[in-house]
Amino acid sequence: MSDSLLSRLTGEQHRQVEANQRKARSALEEFRSATEAAGCPLPSLAVDSPSVVTGLVLVLLGGALPDVITRLAKVIRAGVAALAAEEGAAQAAEDGPAGSVSLMWTPYDGQLVLDCERDQVGVFQRAEGARFVLAPVVVGSGCDWLADPLKVRAADANDRVRAEASVLNANSKKRVG
Repeated sequence: MSDSLLSRLTGEQHRQVEANQRKARSALEEFRSATEAAGCPLPSLAVDSPSVVTGLVLVLLGGALPDVITRLAKVIRAGVAALAAEEGAAQAAEDGPAGSVSLMWTPYDGQLVLDCERDQVGVFQRAEGARFVLAPVVVGSGCDWLADPLKVRAADANDRVRAEASVLNANSKKRVG
């Protein structure tokens, strides 16, 4: 992490970024162990620098040979099917007829997403019933809101630029004002 970013963080923010880095390193080692056990080694796994917007730290999957990716896809599909069957059996009484399983994408905590209905970039907080709770990118710039999960997607590069511009703009207003 750059010194300029470190110097702008409060003690609590700094501790959170360090916790995020530890979590990412732990996840990387767990994933590396799992992929190697499955016969799908990913030599380019790495931990990314913390995001200046959210402080989150991503695990970079890097590159791999096509045969490794094909095998990994098979392993994931088998795992998804087993997990869906397991979860489906546990929730059949709540969710509908026996044997029905529904998988839906859910962002990870703190992930930048776009609420397509509002055309607003937000930070995923949690799922609340059948809705997602999203927060403004700039802390304190507005209230959290509920969004329809079917109208929310992961932020793309343009959305991340919008989010970073919002954060930089808010920071410059603090310095001037």
